[in-house]
Amino acid sequence: MRAHIFISVFFSLLIFQVNGQVLEHTMPKLSLVVGFGGTSYRGDLTNRFESWGGTFHAGLAFNKKKRMNGFLHLMIGGVRGNSRSYVTNSNQTTQIAQPNSYFKTSLISFGYELRINVIKKQSYILYVSPGIALLRFDPKDEYNQSFSNQRLTRASGETYSNISLMLPTKIGGAYYLNKGYGIGCDIGFLNPLTDYIDNISKLGNRNKKDNLLQINLLLYIPLK
Repeated sequence: MRAHIFISVFFSLLIFQVNGQVLEHTMPKLSLVVGFGGTSYRGDLTNRFESWGGTFHAGLAFNKKKRMNGFLHLMIGGVRGNSRSYVTNSNQTTQIAQPNSYFKTSLISFGYELRINVIKKQSYILYVSPGIALLRFDPKDEYNQSFSNQRLTRASGETYSNISLMLPTKIGGAYYLNKGYGIGCDIGFLNPLTDYIDNISKLGNRNKKDNLLQINLLLYIPLK
């Protein structure tokens, strides 16, 4: 329901801009950013990005300088993965080990991104955005029970923290309408520095860490 409202506002602003050719484009120095998007997981339970989950975004976008500006970013959402045919090929498996073939997890992160403007004009920008953030996750089973307490789903003695750093890298753009309001989108990888988004690491079939792909639609609200 919220996504439908946001999309309606997006197209309303766009139509308003097209019909109002005399409106003045202004790019504010500071904006409140809100938006919705989708996040997809790739890890031991899937070989490609799939099973998209919804995410909510809020932040503060600084836009004073021409080439590089900061962006404080809060994300709240979730993601899941499923591979009913998953069988571990790890030599650390024991007879009692029972690796999970399904997971779901909430995602909460807060961080800072450096937006490097490739193009910056009076009414639009195109940027690349490396960043750093603190991520909290908690993989659970079909019955909403946390895997962190289910030790038989991992190798003997294997434990992990449900808090991790991540190094997101995105590309995006924004188009500013009348009085500093803007619409934008971005896409990129979140690059969490953990292999436990899906609760599986040593018993997994991949040598790479889990990763998350994200696509977002954003609304910019001027604060100055």
